[in-house]
Amino acid sequence: MTRYIDKRLFVTTLLLFFMSVVASALSVHDFTFSKLGSEEGIINKRVYSIHQTENGAVWWSTKKGVDRYNGSVIKHYNASTKKSYSEVAGRVLRFAKTADTTMFVFDNSGKIYKYDKVQDRFAFLTSLAAFLKHDVFLRDVVQTDDGLWLAAREGVFLFDGTAIKMIYEGVYANCIIETAPGTLLFGTRQGLYLHTNGKTSQYLSLANVESGYFDEHNKKVWLGTFDRGVVTIQNGIVNEVAGVPHNPVRSIVPYNNSIMLIGTDGYGVYEAPRVGAIATAKNLFNANEGLNGVLHGNGVYALAVDGWRNIYIGTYSGGIDIARPVGGTTAVYQHQRNNMQSLINDHINDVAQYSVNTLAMGTDDGISFFNTNTETWTHAARGMVVTCMCRTADGSFVIGTYGNGLCEVDAQGGVRQLQVTDGGKPYDNSIFSLLSDSRGYLWVGGFRGPLTVKTPFGYLRYDLNDVNYLYELPDGRVAACCAAGLFFINPAKNKVEKIMFKPKGATDVCHYINHVTTVGNNLYIATDGGGAYIYNLTNGVTQQIDKEKGLPSNTVCSVLNDKMGRLWIATDKGLCFIYPSKPNEVINVNYCYGLEREYTRIAVALLDNGNILYGSVDGALVVDPARVQKLDYTARLDFLSVTCRTDNDSLFNQKMHSMLADGKLMLNYDQRTFELHFEAINLRNKYDIAYQYKVGKEPWSPLSDQQYIRFVNLEAGTHTLLIRAVSKTSKVVLDERELVIRIEQPWWRSWWMNLIYTIVVLLAFYAAWKVYELHSRYMRLVVTSVNDNTMQMSTEDEVQGDKGAIDDVLVGHSNTAMMQEKSFIDVATQTVLDNLSDTDFTIDNLCSELAMSRTLFYVKLKSLTGKSPQEFVRVIRLERAAALLRAGRNVSEVSVLVGFDNPKYFSTVFKKYFGTSPSKFK
Repeated sequence: MTRYIDKRLFVTTLLLFFMSVVASALSVHDFTFSKLGSEEGIINKRVYSIHQTENGAVWWSTKKGVDRYNGSVIKHYNASTKKSYSEVAGRVLRFAKTADTTMFVFDNSGKIYKYDKVQDRFAFLTSLAAFLKHDVFLRDVVQTDDGLWLAAREGVFLFDGTAIKMIYEGVYANCIIETAPGTLLFGTRQGLYLHTNGKTSQYLSLANVESGYFDEHNKKVWLGTFDRGVVTIQNGIVNEVAGVPHNPVRSIVPYNNSIMLIGTDGYGVYEAPRVGAIATAKNLFNANEGLNGVLHGNGVYALAVDGWRNIYIGTYSGGIDIARPVGGTTAVYQHQRNNMQSLINDHINDVAQYSVNTLAMGTDDGISFFNTNTETWTHAARGMVVTCMCRTADGSFVIGTYGNGLCEVDAQGGVRQLQVTDGGKPYDNSIFSLLSDSRGYLWVGGFRGPLTVKTPFGYLRYDLNDVNYLYELPDGRVAACCAAGLFFINPAKNKVEKIMFKPKGATDVCHYINHVTTVGNNLYIATDGGGAYIYNLTNGVTQQIDKEKGLPSNTVCSVLNDKMGRLWIATDKGLCFIYPSKPNEVINVNYCYGLEREYTRIAVALLDNGNILYGSVDGALVVDPARVQKLDYTARLDFLSVTCRTDNDSLFNQKMHSMLADGKLMLNYDQRTFELHFEAINLRNKYDIAYQYKVGKEPWSPLSDQQYIRFVNLEAGTHTLLIRAVSKTSKVVLDERELVIRIEQPWWRSWWMNLIYTIVVLLAFYAAWKVYELHSRYMRLVVTSVNDNTMQMSTEDEVQGDKGAIDDVLVGHSNTAMMQEKSFIDVATQTVLDNLSDTDFTIDNLCSELAMSRTLFYVKLKSLTGKSPQEFVRVIRLERAAALLRAGRNVSEVSVLVGFDNPKYFSTVFKKYFGTSPSKFK
């Protein structure tokens, strides 16, 4: 339906449209592709909507729940109030369109859930079915300043945060589009309705509007319908976008300032220009056979473009397909099964620019020619392993093969075998290298040799085999790169010279040469295992660049200088470059998506436009050197959560979220085993990001892709944790975070327990002191008795040794118990002293003197003194013996006086008690 279009405006707009299409149209070659399905961890392959949060994470809703993707890990979320058959059956779960960082999901049964970032879950918010008290069919939810607008089978509703109210009934609403604050468009089965100033009226009799997008920059409304394709409204003029199939259009999103992406149910993804009144769309991606067949499902329900221009495509049956811009890799050519309009084989052995608009790629199954203007493929020499190619002086295009010799390929793709022989020794049929030099000579190097040169004057042959590559030096000599070394050949003098390029001080040199090139006076030599050597052609000085200096690998496949003065080094583990003036500064560019691959030797060509064509074991790619620089991306490192084996409830999660935001984590002693989760998101360079950490002054951990750290029984105290996100290729630190972790002391090491320990120790000392005083009192009783029975002893020095023994006699008594039993101990001690010299005095005699049974005496004495009756008597005898010995008595005399009738036995018992013999005791 077209209302009015000015003819001059139409012509101008049409011209602008065609200019924009030529300048900015997308192609399948502008992207590389990957898939997220069941094997990669997606919860369900039926995807309904996609959403990206401000930190770069991509979320999608499926039939069975919600997934979150940070480039490495897919995490599952359950948005449900109950687990029942009725809730799962026919469920459609979608994201609401939000105006801020809040995230909502809803299902077709009318339930709405809000994402709780602190608890990391979707919490139930409200239910339209509960409000209407019957089953509903909720189709769309849009957030505005007024609240959540709900498009349903029963009409349009508004949830203001507390209650749901009816806005417009009697229509089957499919979608809601906000065009300005307070102005909404309702897409319904009955037509397009305009809601403004609180009033709703029909705006356009366009039925079955399924989806929409308001292009604020161009003031243009895009509407996806159920059966009319896509319609636009701009300046009141309605136009249908040509080229879009009349199938349901489920999603419309902008790709950039000039391209709009359209997701169709059944035909894949289309692109259309955003600028211009009239637009024509073309298919960009689909799941069919052919050049555009890169998807895993044609039922496209959801489209999203992230901050790195990656396109996320959610389909009804194929999960998520991701189309990533090639970036510095301006094109990637790979084989597509059963598609002749693709590279014929992914293993590329050599590449060349066949003509201005045609690229040639020699593969394990012939040659593929790609016309960059028409984007069409032709193939030749099928069934042959094409190892090398070159254009001869007469304009012929010749190829070397593995087993089929030398062949010529004409413009129509015809192949004719050539013979390089004049009756002499034939060349090898397995050819590895070709060169057409400045004199017009054709050089042919083979596996078994010889190296053959076809000249206008005949043939030259050199006894060289395993020639991997041939290169003409600036002075006319030819460098033959062989498995056995590097040789310079001067055909004018028929001279062969082996070049020794050993760096000064080196003990080992790799002589297996893959490729060479020159920059000024330097020859750059690519070796198979020794890295790259820089050989000065003037003075022979050599230096080496290897993995230790930054190469991705020491297996160097090719070296090539671009038009910007940089030398590109391709290896079997990716790509890097150097500035010839700074050969030791290797700039690894594997962080660029698509560049980290296994390149093949000699498969490199500098194109006329300055780009570089590379061959690899996984297809060919074109690199734009101007768009590949040093590391040029960032990735913010964020702490996500803490999980603990003892606590993971809502309150714990809330505390952890708050503490992580402050950079300080405090845990109880029983929480010292825990996991800290973190991430740094850059979906464009996700494979280049790794992590390492250290605690305190410990060394940094090795780089790892793991996005969590598990601490086991972390010691109590304060620890400083540093975590950083690092580029794998350049080792540049992308971001670094610090977290102070404090583990509280256990209860038995707390301040109040330390106070209790101190009090117990003091009480023990006090009790010991009281016991000591009691012992001393009874020791004086023994000493007094000794003095009374030994009149020869006249000074107190004779009994000084008695005092120490009392500590052994009465250990363990409390002051109270000793006071109560003072008379018992006094009487027992005095009785022993009175009978000290009586060798026949026994324990039974002692019990009789005290009028106690032997059992009662034992129990009472043991409880008060800690000694048995025998020990009690022995201590008193020995302490008196010590006093007598100090008084000058001899050993035999003392033995008798203290009740020992055997002096030898006395000496044994005395030495065991005092640690020295009686004769030496002083």
